[in-house]
Amino acid sequence: MGQRFPFANFSIDGKTVTLIMVAEAGVATPEMAQRSMAAFKQRLQKDDVVLVAQGVSLAPTYIGAKPYVDKLKNMPLGKVNWSQVEM
Repeated sequence: MGQRFPFANFSIDGKTVTLIMVAEAGVATPEMAQRSMAAFKQRLQKDDVVLVAQGVSLAPTYIGAKPYVDKLKNMPLGKVNWSQVEM
């Protein structure tokens, strides 16, 4: 049994972008963020992925393509209709 992650799909610029909530440790350094992103892209077999982590400050950190991050960064995470994906 794998680990479960909250995710949501959004249509941005005609593409389906998957937003995935990860632990802050998963994006704490650029190397960890790159590894996490590569793992999700490979597992989901898609390139349109944005990772989001919320630390103790409750300010979300987004990792992904700038156009997608720019569109998602002002959305309150509490209003996202999250589902679960198992990895």
